[in-house]
Amino acid sequence: MYKPRLYELDKDRELITLFKGYDCNTVIDENAFNDELNMSSDSYPALSPRNKRAFFNVQGKEISPLHSKSKICYVKDGYLYYGGEKIESCYLGDSAIPRSFVSMGARIIIFPDKVYVNTNDFSDYGNLESYFTGEGAVCSMCRSDGTAYGDYTINDIAPTSPENGDLWLDISEEQHILKQYSESMGMWVDIADVFVRIQCVGIGAGFKLEDGVFLEGFESIGFDGAHIIRDKGDDYITISGVLKNAVTIENTIKVSRTIPDMEFVCESGNRLWGCSSENNEIYASKLGDPTNFNSFRGISTDSYAVSVGSDGEFTAAINYRGYILFFKENCVHKIYGSNPPYTVTTSYIRGVQKGSHGSLVCINESLYYKSPVGVCAYEGGIPINISTALGNRYYTEAVGGSYMNKYYVCMTDVKGERNLFVFDTEKRIWHKEDNIDIRSFAVNNCNLYFTEKTSDGYRLGVIDGENMYGNFTDELSGFTLEEDFPWYAMSGLWGLGLPENKYYGNFLIRASGEKHSSMKISCDINSENLFRDFGETKIDKTGSVPFPVTTPRCDHLRLLIEGKGKVTIYSLMRKIESGSDMYV
Repeated sequence: MYKPRLYELDKDRELITLFKGYDCNTVIDENAFNDELNMSSDSYPALSPRNKRAFFNVQGKEISPLHSKSKICYVKDGYLYYGGEKIESCYLGDSAIPRSFVSMGARIIIFPDKVYVNTNDFSDYGNLESYFTGEGAVCSMCRSDGTAYGDYTINDIAPTSPENGDLWLDISEEQHILKQYSESMGMWVDIADVFVRIQCVGIGAGFKLEDGVFLEGFESIGFDGAHIIRDKGDDYITISGVLKNAVTIENTIKVSRTIPDMEFVCESGNRLWGCSSENNEIYASKLGDPTNFNSFRGISTDSYAVSVGSDGEFTAAINYRGYILFFKENCVHKIYGSNPPYTVTTSYIRGVQKGSHGSLVCINESLYYKSPVGVCAYEGGIPINISTALGNRYYTEAVGGSYMNKYYVCMTDVKGERNLFVFDTEKRIWHKEDNIDIRSFAVNNCNLYFTEKTSDGYRLGVIDGENMYGNFTDELSGFTLEEDFPWYAMSGLWGLGLPENKYYGNFLIRASGEKHSSMKISCDINSENLFRDFGETKIDKTGSVPFPVTTPRCDHLRLLIEGKGKVTIYSLMRKIESGSDMYV
């Protein structure tokens, strides 16, 4: 008589020694994690939590986006702070206004306030724009140094019997021309540069030589419009022009040096660059002079302005590898050249998402930013989407920073929650930290600073509080290291590649930890959304941590490793025993 043969169930042991990081897609590698809290790639290929952050004793109802120069700077409660030192002379008012900073030489330029401060001399603080209003201006023709020409003949016919050096204002044409008689040449010679001196108390005090200004109130002599100041004193300015007779302007006059209203600004080639969505224009200041955007003399140091034909609003601007990039959501305008006229090219690529201008960060010659459809890496050609691991979830309001070849990006999800993700640009893996509400980043002296929005306002911190560099003074002299925090890594669904049921058991984790560290594992069987606790252990040395449990027979499971304190997981071994294909 034959009896049925019983076959031994297949058993297998699998060892995971490389942990890939965060991946929230539906089907992922079994050494990646569907969800994380406070994890990092610092110990890659091992798995470990991030370092503790440090928080300065800097809090305010409002703190502006950070800016890095020789020291970190920010606007808090209306005042500018530089390296933690409050600059009493620089009061900007409402700190809630979105501000941007640009460095030019020793100056920090602040928009939209349109002010500057010299970081070597805080008393050198002022407005980029300048205005004058007055009455009773006296206008007369003069030489370039402001001295009067003296007597000259005004007629549409040349004077008879002239002597050498005599002056004649030829009014036979609509454009009047001042001429001087040359006895050696036997003819009247045009004077190329003719100027008009405008004299009024205080008119020149707020301006400087070669300023591009606009005049108003000079309709009677036809001088309203744009001019260049060729000479000046506190009580006069000189501009190019021809005037028939000396004139006193009785009405109110205005002289102004203005800056365009620009949404995004940057510095390149010792010029201040910016853009305006309202006018669909790009601007550049005069060479070395951020106060002049209306100096057009046909020379290499001129200001610059150009209209672009692309549709939509500007979303960001940056100086990238010597080129100026102005982004929209669907394109980028690249500026070539060293002086006007510049060459402007347009590439229709994934641009910067509106509201995510703070996400632009350059790491190892690659530019990273948040586009409308994901996080992109750009090197001058076609941007590459690097955020596949973040799934199809939609994020907005991204801000970014860099630290130790990592791209930190904090974004808002569809639920309105902030999420901090970290992309390791060398290992090409993502990790998720937590829901801290970071509103700006800035790198200074190898530290990545950030501002966090809290229920009480804002506070200033450093991403890696365990490895801070430099000396911290004034308001930045006091800081507190973060307490031990919880962390976890939750796997994707294990067992999807095996059609039959199976048993998982005898989990063996090799790990090390600092004193008072702990770790535990739990499993969610067949997507019940109920994690069964398989044990917790203290870890204060390097060794293998056994979890001698066997799961119920299941189709698939999800593993959750969680803990507190500094733990490094080197490997995870699991035993898999195949079962039948019957579902019970």
